[in-house]
Amino acid sequence: MDVDIYPKSHNLRTKMDSSRMDNHKRVYFPNLNGLRAIGACIVLIGHIEFLKIFWKLPSYQWFPVPGKIGVALFFAISGFLITSLLIQELDVTKTVALKKFYTRRILRIWPLYYLIIILSIFVFNQIDFLKFPGLSHNVINNLSLTNIIILILLLPNFTNYFIPYADQRWSIIVEEQFYLMQPILIKVFKNRIVLAMIFIVIVLSPNIFDFMINKYFKNSFHNNNLLYAIITQLKYLSCIALGCFFSILFFKKENKVKRFFFNKAVQYIVLIILIVCVSIGHFILFKEEVIDYRIYTFLFSIIVLNACQNPRTIFRLEYPIFNFLGKISYGIYMYHPVCIGLSLALASSFTNIIAQNFILYVLSISLTIFISWVSFTYFESSFLKLKSKFEILKTSPKSFQ
Repeated sequence: MDVDIYPKSHNLRTKMDSSRMDNHKRVYFPNLNGLRAIGACIVLIGHIEFLKIFWKLPSYQWFPVPGKIGVALFFAISGFLITSLLIQELDVTKTVALKKFYTRRILRIWPLYYLIIILSIFVFNQIDFLKFPGLSHNVINNLSLTNIIILILLLPNFTNYFIPYADQRWSIIVEEQFYLMQPILIKVFKNRIVLAMIFIVIVLSPNIFDFMINKYFKNSFHNNNLLYAIITQLKYLSCIALGCFFSILFFKKENKVKRFFFNKAVQYIVLIILIVCVSIGHFILFKEEVIDYRIYTFLFSIIVLNACQNPRTIFRLEYPIFNFLGKISYGIYMYHPVCIGLSLALASSFTNIIAQNFILYVLSISLTIFISWVSFTYFESSFLKLKSKFEILKTSPKSFQ
């Protein structure tokens, strides 16, 4: 049976108490699949108008939520979920099985990642009607040994090697980098207060790094592009750390901070602030990256905490369609660029703007969902079954790390 993590009494006690956990029960975090579905839809819809530019079609940028805000939501969910499971494992077994953790990550993330990379280089960008003008022809030509190593080892793209239909790999790399160190931190620093402080330091690491460079190494650090790349990467890593920090709140029983965040008025205020931030960027300043993504992730982390544990949450997303889309959200994220490309190739043959956009949106969304479902059912599920053999705490079939 699934473990109900909603508290049943005013003191916010949860059934996820380690003394009552065993491997016959399954951990399930309510509403997370719904949040995943929303994040995936933000990325998918946000990229349709963006990719129009490469096909020289009129781009309207009507959708106010940038794709990276959807990714910020994914980071908040990921940090919260994986940290919660690792802390629960630590409570039950008194340790964190690092080998099993890394094996689970490999089996969940790597197969689809490498499949998309291989298909993008050797198939998608070699088909005439899918080629990005001025970009696709360089994919094979620039496939140097350095770039191959970067792709294989999931390293940041510091060489500016752009692969159309696989550029979404940047966020996968950020997550894999973060989860190289995060389980070790949880295993070593068992004290929750110390762990929370470490995550706060990671959240502030871009500012700390920038301050240290400007104060002590300004004259010796001349590569501004590298400096910007490092700070940007640290900001993305710090977004996941925010989700981790709020996961620690999840395991706190009675505390004032949690009661404050669980207040219904606070939930509505968070939602309003989120809408205002998005609106300022889209309708007033006309720039995507106006507000630091850590602010978005902070707001999303409050939403995730409420969705998972607050019985009075306003973020109720336990519906079949959301659970379905959340289940295949990794596929939606990885396949959506090529599905949009296929749809653009077909839609561009229509001269009527209304018909063109109707075909583009309907086909992009339906094709992405269909291919993601096929991939999940016939490709990813094989690795997920193998992954389950390395789980310490069994997760519900509806819940995916």
